[in-house]
Amino acid sequence: MFSVVRLAARRLRRTPSFTIAAALTLALGIGGAVAVFTVLDGVLLQPLPYPRASALVDLSHTLAVAGLTRVDQSDATYLLYRRDNHSFTDVGIYRTAAVNFLASAGAAGVAATPERVAATFATASTFHVLQSGALRGRALSDMDDRIGAAPVVVISRGLWERAFGGDPGIIGTQVMIDGVARTVVGVMPNNFRFPDAGVALWLPLALDAANTNSAAFDYRGIARLRSGTTIASATADLRRLLPQVPIAFPGRLTADGITSTHMVPAVQPLRDVMTGSVTRVLWILFGAVIVLLLVACANVANLFLARAAGRTREFAIRNALGAGRRALLGELLAEALVLSAIGGAIGLVLASAGVQLLQSLDAAAAIPRLADVQINWYAVVFTVVVVAIAALVVSVIPLVRGDRESLSATLIANAPSASGGRQRHRARRALVVSQVALALLLLSAAGLFARSFERLRAVQPGFDAQHALTFRQALPTASYPSASAAAREIVETVNTLAALPSVQGAGAATRLPLDATSPQDSAVFIEDQPLQPGTLPGIHHTIFATPGYFAAMKIPMIAGRTFAPLIPGADSTTVLREVVVSEAFAARYWKSGGAVGKRIRMFPGDPWSTIVGVVGSVHDDGLDQPAGAVVYIPMTTVTFTGAPWTPRDLVFVVRGSGDPAGLAVPVREAVTRMAPALPLYRMLPLETLLVATVSRTSFTLLLLGVAAVVAMAIGATGIYGVIAYLVSLRTREIGVRLALGAKPSSVRRLVVRHAVSDAAIGVAVGIVGAVLLARVMAGVLFDVSPTDPLTLAAAAAILLVTAVAAAWLPARRAARLDPVTALRSE
Repeated sequence: MFSVVRLAARRLRRTPSFTIAAALTLALGIGGAVAVFTVLDGVLLQPLPYPRASALVDLSHTLAVAGLTRVDQSDATYLLYRRDNHSFTDVGIYRTAAVNFLASAGAAGVAATPERVAATFATASTFHVLQSGALRGRALSDMDDRIGAAPVVVISRGLWERAFGGDPGIIGTQVMIDGVARTVVGVMPNNFRFPDAGVALWLPLALDAANTNSAAFDYRGIARLRSGTTIASATADLRRLLPQVPIAFPGRLTADGITSTHMVPAVQPLRDVMTGSVTRVLWILFGAVIVLLLVACANVANLFLARAAGRTREFAIRNALGAGRRALLGELLAEALVLSAIGGAIGLVLASAGVQLLQSLDAAAAIPRLADVQINWYAVVFTVVVVAIAALVVSVIPLVRGDRESLSATLIANAPSASGGRQRHRARRALVVSQVALALLLLSAAGLFARSFERLRAVQPGFDAQHALTFRQALPTASYPSASAAAREIVETVNTLAALPSVQGAGAATRLPLDATSPQDSAVFIEDQPLQPGTLPGIHHTIFATPGYFAAMKIPMIAGRTFAPLIPGADSTTVLREVVVSEAFAARYWKSGGAVGKRIRMFPGDPWSTIVGVVGSVHDDGLDQPAGAVVYIPMTTVTFTGAPWTPRDLVFVVRGSGDPAGLAVPVREAVTRMAPALPLYRMLPLETLLVATVSRTSFTLLLLGVAAVVAMAIGATGIYGVIAYLVSLRTREIGVRLALGAKPSSVRRLVVRHAVSDAAIGVAVGIVGAVLLARVMAGVLFDVSPTDPLTLAAAAAILLVTAVAAAWLPARRAARLDPVTALRSE
C-alpha cells in the first residue's frame, strides 16, 4: 500500500502544473467545507459547556390568543414550578442587564473611572441547574438569595484578569456595582459563559416570596431534566402546575386570565433556544460549501480524465507486460488520494484562517457562540473524511472509463481508441454540466440573498438615522434614591445636550428602534372600546420618552403635539397623564382617524391617560417586521400600583448637522461633568443600528457570494479544459474544414456552440435544482421569492456568458490552425 502511494507521489512530482492546479482546487473546496463545518459544529452541534448539557432546558410560555410566541417566567411561576415539579432536579430564573462597575481602590490594574458591564441577575438555583463550580471561591448560594442578605457578586475570569490583574486574593474584595458595595465571593472559569460570552458578573436575584408579582414575566427560565424524563412529560408536568399559580400566589395573574389567553408552558432544549433562527442559515451555508466542494471535485476529475487520456498507451504497454488491470487502476486512486491529502492539508490551514476571518467580521456578532469556535479534532476528523470522499469522487470517473476501455486494443492501434476518446469526452462534458448546474445553485442563492439585502436596506425605518449619535447611561438607585431625583437628572441631561453648539436636538427614551434590547410590552385598554367578555386587551410596545425624542429621531408628528415640556429642577411626583401613539396604533383602534383626545391606560383601575399626539410608525422590531403599534409615555415620574417610578436605564439621542462622530467628545465631556461617577456606554452613530439589523443577511450574503465566485471560476476553468480538449480531438476535422474554405469565424462559432450547449444543459439542470430547493430558502429571505425569475435568469445569463468567455480562447486557437500542418499531424 505504501509503495503504491510513494509511486503515486513520485508520478505527481513529475507533473507539477497538474499537481499544483488539482491540489489548490481541492484545497479551496475542502477548506470552505471544513471552515463552515467548524462553525456549524461549534454553534449548533457541540453541547453547551456544562455537565450533561443535553438535560438543560429553557422554560417559557405561549399565549396563543395574544399572538405572543414567548412569555417568560414570573417570580410566582418560578417559585411554584421549583417547589412542586416532578420533572426537574432544579429550576432557576435569570435576567440580563448592564450595570455600572467600579473596582475597589488600590486593586491591581484598576482604572480610575467606572465602566458599564453586562451582568446577569440570577437565583442561586441557576448555578445548581448548570452544575458549574467556581474557579476561585464559590458560586452564588441559597443564602445569597435571601432578602436582606449581604450584597455579593461573582465575576468572570475575563473581568478578574482585566480589572484585577488576576490577583489571587480577589475573594473578599469590595467592588462598587450601581453605587452599592458588594463583596466578590467567586470567580467563574473561562468556559462558563452563561447566558452568553459577554456577561462579566453575576448577582443574586433575591426574590421575596411574600411579595410576588405573578403577572410580570420578566425572567428567563432554565431547568435540568431528571434522568429518564422527556421534554413532553416535563411540559405536561408544568401544564398541571400552571393553573395552581393564582391559588398559591394570588395577584394579577388569575385563573380566568390563564384560560382566556390559552397560556401554555413551553419546554425546549436550551441549546436550540440559544442558537435561535441562525440554525437554518448555517445549514444553508454548509450546503453551499458542499456544493462548492463538489464543483472542485468535478473540476479535478476532468483534469484526471485528461491526464488518463495522455497515459492510455503507457497503461496498455504495462498491461501487456503483465501489470494487472486492478493495479493500474489502483494507481489512479492512489494519485487521487495523495492529491486530496495535499488539498486537505492546505484546506485545513485555509479553514483555520477562514474561521478567524469570520470571527473578525462585524456581522459575525449575529451568530451566537461564534467567538468560541476553533479548529478541533472534530474538524480534523471531518477533513480526513472529506479527503477520502474527494479522492473517490475525483477518481471514480477515470476508473470507470479506464475499466471500459480495451488496453490491448489501444496497444495494437498504437493510439487511443476512438470509442475511448468519445467516452472520455462524454464524461468530461457530463462533469462540466454538473459544475455549471452546481455553480448556478450557488449563484442563484447568492443573488437571492443580495436581493433580500437590497430590499431590507430599501425599507424606510420611520426615522432618520443620519447625523445622529446615541449613547446609554443608567441611573442607579444608590445615587438617585427617589423617582423625582432620577427624573430631574434626565431633564437636566437632555437640556444640557440640547444646549451644546452644533446640536440641533436631543432626547432620551428607554429603547431605540431596531435595538436588540428586549422591548417592554404592556396590555393597553381603550376607554371607548370596552372589552367584551372573554376577550383580551391588545399587547403593545411601550416606550418612555422625553418631548424632544421625536425631533431628535426625526420621527414625524402626524397629528396633535408631543408631551408637555420638562421643567428643570422640578421636584414633584405629579404624574403627567398624557401619551403619544404611533400611526399604526391609531389606525388599529380608530380606523376613521381622530385618535387625539382618546384615552387609554395600561392597568385596570389606573387613571386614564389622554392621547395628545400621533407620530409616524417605526419598524421597532426590525426592518423585516411590520411597523409597530407603539405607545410613548412621558419620561417623568409615573406611578405603577400607586408607587412613584421613573425609568433608569436610558438611551440618549443627539442630532447634529454633520458627522455624528464629531459630537462624541463634547457630548461625553458635558455628561461626564454632570455625573462623573456614571459611565457612558454604547456610544455609536444611529446608522450603526440600521447596519446591525441586516448583519445576519450580509454575513450570509458574503459567504454565499464568495462560494459562488469561486465556483464560477472553477467552472470556467472546467469549460476551458473541455473545449481545449475537444479542439485537440478535432484537429484533423478542423483542418479539413479550413482547407475546404470554411471561414475562421464559422470555426469559432462551432467551438463556442459546444461550450454554450453544455452550459445551457447545466443551467437547465441547475434551475430545476434551485426550484426544488426553494423551500429551504423561503424562511431566510425578505420580500423575495426563492424562485424569483429575475434572479434565476440573471444567474443563468452570467454562467452562459462565463461559458462563452471560457471557450473563446480555444475557439480562437482553432480558427488560427494551419490546415496543412493540421492534416500532416494526423
